[in-house]
This record gives sequence, structure tokens and C-alpha cells, in this order.
Amino acid sequence: MSKDSKQIVTLVEISQQVGGENNVKDVYHCATRMRITLNDSTLANLENLKAIPIIKGALFANGELQLIIGAEVSRLTSDFKNYLNKTTTKPNNGGFVVNAQTDTSKFSIWKKLLKSVSAIFGPLIPFLIGVGLILALQQLLYRAGAVVIPDYGNMTLGVDYNLFDYILDVIAGTGFKMMGVIAMWSTVRYCGGKTPTALALGLIMISPVLIGGGVLMFSIGNWDIKVGPYYSTMLVFIVMGVLVAYGQKTLEKYLHPVANFILNPLATLLVGGLLAFFVMGPIMGIVENAMLVAFNWFMTLPIGIGTMIVGLTWQPLVVLGVHNILFFAAVTAMSSGPSLFLAAAFAAAWAQMGATIGVALKSQKNIDRSAAIAAAVPGIISGPTESCIYAVNLPKGLPFITGTIAGAIGGWLIGIFGVDLDNLAGLGGIVGFLAYTDDLVAAILIDLGSFALGIGLTYLLWVEHKSEKLLALKTLKYLNSVKYFASKNDFQAIAAKKSIKKILGNRKNLDLANELKTLQSLANGLQSVDSEACELIKNFTKNYDALKTDKDFRQKLNNKLVKIESPRQANVNNTYEAIKKDIVNLKQLAPAAKAYGKLTARNENLDFTLNRLLQIKATKQAKLDAKLQKQLASLGGVDEKTKMMMTNLESWKQTRINDLNQKILDTQKSMDEKEKLLQTEISNHYGILVKQLEEFEKITNENLTEFKNRFFNDLHDKEIKAERI
Repeated sequence: MSKDSKQIVTLVEISQQVGGENNVKDVYHCATRMRITLNDSTLANLENLKAIPIIKGALFANGELQLIIGAEVSRLTSDFKNYLNKTTTKPNNGGFVVNAQTDTSKFSIWKKLLKSVSAIFGPLIPFLIGVGLILALQQLLYRAGAVVIPDYGNMTLGVDYNLFDYILDVIAGTGFKMMGVIAMWSTVRYCGGKTPTALALGLIMISPVLIGGGVLMFSIGNWDIKVGPYYSTMLVFIVMGVLVAYGQKTLEKYLHPVANFILNPLATLLVGGLLAFFVMGPIMGIVENAMLVAFNWFMTLPIGIGTMIVGLTWQPLVVLGVHNILFFAAVTAMSSGPSLFLAAAFAAAWAQMGATIGVALKSQKNIDRSAAIAAAVPGIISGPTESCIYAVNLPKGLPFITGTIAGAIGGWLIGIFGVDLDNLAGLGGIVGFLAYTDDLVAAILIDLGSFALGIGLTYLLWVEHKSEKLLALKTLKYLNSVKYFASKNDFQAIAAKKSIKKILGNRKNLDLANELKTLQSLANGLQSVDSEACELIKNFTKNYDALKTDKDFRQKLNNKLVKIESPRQANVNNTYEAIKKDIVNLKQLAPAAKAYGKLTARNENLDFTLNRLLQIKATKQAKLDAKLQKQLASLGGVDEKTKMMMTNLESWKQTRINDLNQKILDTQKSMDEKEKLLQTEISNHYGILVKQLEEFEKITNENLTEFKNRFFNDLHDKEIKAERI
């Protein structure tokens, strides 16, 4: 299959799994995620989306469907938009048809805020990446002595710096100053306003005609409120973007089309400009200054506490999709000085990437090693960790935790040594080192130390395959959590207490009649253990409406239930301890299970290598077929060179392919032999566990078939994962 054909298949598959073309309301992307707003989110199939090769993860967050793509997100999003424009049913004026508006009334205020923030800040990420890389290039050339960064107050053009230095500095510096304008464009776009006039207003707000230092309006304490260009800030632009968008829509609604054509842009630029400079600018300036004071106070907490918290929480915030809020707040704060926050966040990112490399080093499977390295490399170069998190660390569980712990330590070291980031040259990774000026060596040591710590913790603590003993102990723990077999109190008394608590808790979707019926059954079970408790429970179920508010009765019933002990519970406790000892003895399976696991990994590795070779060969065949068809169409025949290529392709790597097939057969034969030995041992241990569970059933009169099946799956985990069972 050709590359273009694969791309079309991918786009069609994504479209189908999000509920069809007409279910898509909006599409945009950030650094690594395609963000899709759907009309009906219930139509999306997350599991099928995750199975698409290019997608490393899929989740709903802040009212959006987020597909974690990685470095190819920009191209894929663009292609998906083009695909939708070609295939979506359109009204007369073009654009997507919205068959059913998203019901945002069901969202909490917090979720609505997060959705808005994500939609506004998401499109800014590519812009910020571009600005950061330009700054990184300027820093690289400056440190290599190839360019000069002009100091316009003390240097002269043509003497101290040349025209190229000047233009490069304009390109690098203007992007950062334009950040607010892009934020206004994104805000107005999201709110449904007219972006061209909003962009014009944004440019007015950073006009070079304005005095750089600003003109003083008034002061509040040490804060000077000035009218001037709003460089390197975003809050006032976002607020003005909201006001402009809704103002434009209001005028459009009430004015005659001709009047609206004239007055709408006039009001946007004139009224909006006056409002920005004399009202919203000063107000947002006060708010931003207050936020900056709080931000700086937190980051300078003693012994690195603030930066440690940043390092600990940064990657979980990435998972929640709300990290952009703090990121842009930190970027805005950089206008007043270097950033400890971003330095700590970069250290946390290095730690998470280290955890991914730890998986690559520890895993026995080539497919997992390849996936881990492919996920980590883009982040190591440029910073974003979504590929590491969603493709490797989070699905495997512990690597995400070890990466987060290493990130906390890295963030703490950033605070202890006061390592701050001086500019926005890059967004992390190797490129991000150019953002440090005075603390470059310390930053490299701490970030690489965090990276190494992430690798080390993951390599030491992460286990690719849990042992049969650990899996069975987990099942036993779950059994106790729902059946209360390890408690001193009678198991049915505990169950009755839990049931009463559930009934009185007025939980949503509670089937009250069914729960009261369950409680009645528990009361019958307690008849032979404590008749008084039995009668109290029956009285509660029969007179629920009257007794549910009777505190004295409820207290009496609760005090009675917590004191019930019974001979049957003692028997259950003994059986529970016996089954626990039997599970500990499952460590005897370790040698045979380990040998079988190695063969399973070897078989998967051989199969992975074979499939990759066959895929490469199929790609070559597709290209050759296309060339063949082209020659037949234009020349009426095939030249000798193409014939030779066809002959060579038939034998290409065939010896290697045959060798792999033979190795797979040999490995599977060895697996069969080891599996027989393992099955014999497993059968003996499983038989003992089943007998103990049957003893539970006799004592408690409970059906524990579910747990028999769980223990079966625990003991046969390796065979199930190898699809041998």
C-alpha cells in the first residue's frame, strides 16, 4: 500500500471512529494532540481510535476528544481538515453541518472554563514553538560567535552589529511581543467573532507608535498603571477578545446589514481601542501584577518547595490537559524576569522521558523497545512528553509514577540551586538548553540527572510481567474488599452496615428497592448469628421512610452491627489465612514461568522483525507496481532496469525471511514443551486454590465462581497474553 493510500485509510478510520464527518464540530491541534470538538461524544470509540497506528492515545478532557499524535500532529490535523471539507455535508454557505449542538449545559463551570482555555491556548502552541526555535537559533549563533544580539541603547548599526544581526533580532523578538495578538485571534475565533478586525485591534495594542515605557496614568502603591504597548502579555488580549467577539455578534444581530457593515469594524477598532487602553488594560494590569506577586512568592518558597511541587505535578497536569494555563502564565511572567517555573517543568519533562527510556532498556520485547525509543526521541530533542506519557508510561502504570517522582526531585534541585530560565529558546529537551544563559551548566546537570533518575527508578522498580503470586494476591485482596473474609466482625454484619450506609447516602442511580431487598437477605443470614440484629435490620427495611431520619435507631443499629462476631467468621478467617499461604507458595512457579516468559518474548520479537521486513517489502512492491503501471501506460512496455528490480525484489531478504520463519517454528515448539511443564504445576496450585474457595462457599453460602475464574486467569496470565489460551 502506498503512503498516500495509508494516509487516506487513516483519515477514514479516524472519521468513522469519531462518529462520522458530520459529528465533527471543530478541529485544531497543539504541540502533540489533535483536539476535536464533537456534536455527540457518545459516538466516539476510544478503544478503536487507540488501535490506529499513528495514534498513541485517546481521551476525553475538557469537553474535547484529544488524540495524542506526536510530531506528525500538524500534518495529520491539516489532512483531516481537508478530508472533512471534501466529505462533510455542507450547507449553502459551506462549512460543517452541525446536526446536534454539544450540550454544554451538562458541563460544570470548571469544565467549561478548561474547555475554553484549551480551545484558546491550543492553537498558540505551534506559534510558540516557532518563536522558541527562532530564539534558540539566535542563541546558538550568538554563542558560536556568528551573530551579535544588539543592545540598541549602547550599540550602533553598522559598527557594533550588522544588518543581518538586526533583522534576526527583529524576527526573534517580535514573535514574543506578538503573543498577545495571536491570543486575541484565537479567542475571537473560538467565540465566533470576526478575526480580521480583531487582529487589527491586537496590532493597535502593540503599536510601535506607543511609547515603549508607557505613559503613567496613576499608581497603586509600587504599581505604576500606564498606557503603553502591551508586549509579552496575554490576559488583556484574551479579555478584549471575548468582549470584541460578543460585541461584534450583538451588533450583527440588531443592526441593519448595511449599518453593520460600516459600524461593526468601526466599533471594534475605535471603541475596542479606547476600552483596551483606558479600562481593560489598567484593570488587567492590576490583576496580572497581583498574579505575578503570588506566582513569584510560590516559586521562591524556602528549600525548593515551590519548584518541587511544580516538578511533582507538571506531568499529571499534562495528563489532565490543563498544563497550558500555567505554562502561558509562566511565559507571561517571564516579561519581568527569568523563570524558575519553566526550569522546573523542563526538569520534570526530562525525568518522564527518562522513565520511557527505562522501559526501553528493561523490556524484553522489541516492539515495546521500539515504541519507547520512538516516543522519547522527539521529546529529548524538543521537549513535549505526551508521546512518552500516552504511548508508554501511562499504559504501563509504574513508569509514569517513577518519572513523576524523578521530576519532583529534579524540580527540587532547580529550586535549591536557583537555576532559572532566561528566555524562551525552545520548549525543553536539548534545544531548550539554549534558553539558559547564566545557569547553563547547572541546568544541563540537573536535567540530565533527572533523566538518569527516571531511567534508574524505572529500571529498578518496573516489572514487565507481574508474577502469578502478585496477581493472585491482588485478586485475594479484591475478594476481601467485597466479601470481608479477613475481618474480625461477621462478614454479613459488615455487608449489612455497608448496605445501610449506601441506602442512607441517597446516591444517584441507586436502586432503592433492590438494595432494601439485599439488606433483607443479609438480615436473614444473620438470624442464626444475632437474632436481635436481624430483627433491627428487618424493622429498618419495613419502616424505612420513618426510620431513615431516626438518629437514635440508626445509632443503635450501627452499634449492634459493629460488635457482631461469630464462629463462622473465625472459620472464614482461618480459610482466608490458608489460601493466603497457598498463594505465597505460588513462588514455586517462578522458574518455569520465567523460562516460558522468555520464550514468549523471543517469539514476539521474531514475529515483530518478520512483520517489519514483510511490510518493507510490501512498500517496495507497491512503489514498483506504480512504476510498472506508469511505464505500461506511457511506453507500452517495461524497461530492463525495472524487470531487474522486479526479479531482485522477489528474492529480497528472502533468506532472512525464511530463517525467521524457521526460528519462529522452533521457538513455538520449545514453548509447547515448556507450556506442558508449566501447566502441570499450575494445575496443582489452582486445584488447591479452588478447594479453599469451595470451603469459603460452604461456610458462607456464597457463589465464588467469579473469583475461581479470576485466579485461573492470574495463574495462566502468560499463556493468555501469548494468546495460547
